Amino acid sequence: MATEFTFVVEKTCPVCGKSTRVVKVKSRLVATQVDNDYCCHYRDFDPYLYHIWVCEHCGFAADEKVFLTALPMSRRELMGNALVEKNVHFDFHEERDVPDGIAAVKLAIFCAETLKAPLARRAGITLRLAWIYRLSGNREKEMIYIEKALNLYVRSLETERYPIDTLTDSMVMYLIGALYADLGVRDKAVLYLSRLVDEKNRSPVAEDKIYRDARRLWQAVRESGREQEEKDADGAGEKREAKAGADAPAKKAAPAKKKTGFSRWFG
Repeated sequence: MATEFTFVVEKTCPVCGKSTRVVKVKSRLVATQVDNDYCCHYRDFDPYLYHIWVCEHCGFAADEKVFLTALPMSRRELMGNALVEKNVHFDFHEERDVPDGIAAVKLAIFCAETLKAPLARRAGITLRLAWIYRLSGNREKEMIYIEKALNLYVRSLETERYPIDTLTDSMVMYLIGALYADLGVRDKAVLYLSRLVDEKNRSPVAEDKIYRDARRLWQAVRESGREQEEKDADGAGEKREAKAGADAPAKKAAPAKKKTGFSRWFG
């Protein structure tokens, strides 16, 4: 079966070894908008709901690349036992709604943690969960998972060696800056983005886009910081003027009004 945007194929689960149906997204999608953290918006469709494949038998969940990678027996047993203990059950649906997509990604996060996947990979899954919340309009949940993804990326940059999957350290540094900007932490966003902007040896030609995006976002964050400072300064000035204006009539009226000694101080 197939829909306008998806089609169903059968693949072998790397954990239980059974044939399972999974949904693939058709490649001919045109983005209407791309956010600073590379979340793509599409008209009338959210491909991130289908990013994770889930085995309809054992419940193993991962993206296509990981799902199609063979696991050693020891890791298959580890993952299989963890899924049994968690009593995982995930119904197959050719068309996923937002709760289905969220459940699939959360299950993938659990599987990645169980298999001790690289922090960078776990960060990427978590970021996609934030994107699902973003595209469904749940800003509060989006911010929670942006912060979780950010913390994983920071830990990864500090402890892991790149490349990891398709990620380079420059790409992760950019994403950290973009996520800090999303959270409104301008100083840290500028710090990470400026490292890329100031870097002299831009050897990988494929990463030219990263440096261009970093410079654009770095300038935007700095400009927004200046605008906020000016706004705060204007607000403080207006408060001082209002206070001065409120105090002035009282000072002028005081001498004209005859008061007793008591009322002069407490009236």
